[in-house]
Amino acid sequence: MMLPVSYLNYLAPDAKALEAALNRRAAAGWALQWLFGGLAFFRRTERTDLRYCVELRTPKGNPDELGESEQDYLDLCEDAGWELVDKTATFRIFASKAGADPLPLQTDSALDYEEHWKAALREARWSALGFPLLLAVQLLLRQLFLGEVFHWWEIFLSTGAMVLLFLLAAALAWKLGYFAFLSRFRRLCRRAAEAGEDLPVPRPWAARLRGLAEGLWLPLLVLALILSILPDLGNDRINAVTYPGDEYPLVRAEDLGFPSSGDGYLLWEGTDLLRHGESLTYLRDGMVRSVYYSCRWEWLAEAVADSLVKEEQDDKAMHFHDPITLAPVELGFDESWLYDGGDWQSLLFRLDNVVVSVEGPVDFTDPDILSAVLERIDQEV
Repeated sequence: MMLPVSYLNYLAPDAKALEAALNRRAAAGWALQWLFGGLAFFRRTERTDLRYCVELRTPKGNPDELGESEQDYLDLCEDAGWELVDKTATFRIFASKAGADPLPLQTDSALDYEEHWKAALREARWSALGFPLLLAVQLLLRQLFLGEVFHWWEIFLSTGAMVLLFLLAAALAWKLGYFAFLSRFRRLCRRAAEAGEDLPVPRPWAARLRGLAEGLWLPLLVLALILSILPDLGNDRINAVTYPGDEYPLVRAEDLGFPSSGDGYLLWEGTDLLRHGESLTYLRDGMVRSVYYSCRWEWLAEAVADSLVKEEQDDKAMHFHDPITLAPVELGFDESWLYDGGDWQSLLFRLDNVVVSVEGPVDFTDPDILSAVLERIDQEV
């Protein structure tokens, strides 16, 4: 059963697909009232001779202003049996006049291509490249001016960020795919015009799919961006100055034999794919810092460990110390690195899918210290 409102968002190359959709409505007794933002509103009609013709508008000037030449063209269309019922930035929509047997508006495919399709398809191709070029420029500027180690895997810490990344990838694929389609379609139109044949008409289902994709990609990206920056949405997160440290697999000062100060800092966040914790516990003349990552897959743990090793050497990254170079060391883990600063050491290791970094004024090669570290990271949350 047809309804008086329908989503008819069609793109420039799909003008004839929109025309076919309007004619199907007309055959069922529905006349177009107006079209805006892809929503088409219809009214019932008793006419049985109603037909529609959809033309491309040349992408010049203000689409809401009729120049003298365009008005002359519309007068000619009326003489041919067509009256303008609506227009958008992309299309003119004509309906046949009651009782008339309208003449075709375009009989010369070569002239139609030169006057309408050539410029419209060229503009559509450049528009399709806008989003991919914007992403490429942003990545280039980040690489040139920021330059710090990029923790790409941090997207797994937030459900919102993962949804945003998925939609970014989908939008990029859509725009590049649409650009490829436009390039091919433009070539087909040019060949048909040169041969004096009718211009090609895209498949109806593909035209509807393109219109739906174009109408949804930007609103969905904006929604995903909002969700990704909202706190505690899809993200198990704790950020506290004082905390019950016994409940987390984060090494504290008291685990390494120092007196408990009772004060500290805790960050605990993540999803089922990647869990991250960080803590600081304070000493009289320093502190113990612990970082913990629990990964869903071993390859992800390897990537996290590799990034953290590189980050320790990066003078642009945020440290609680000067940049250091961690050296590989054999301590019984799958991978481990150590920096010995004399009265202060930094240990980073990977054990299966868990990556841990611990810094403090202790000797991490001491078996008792290592045993205390392992006992703490085995703590159930």
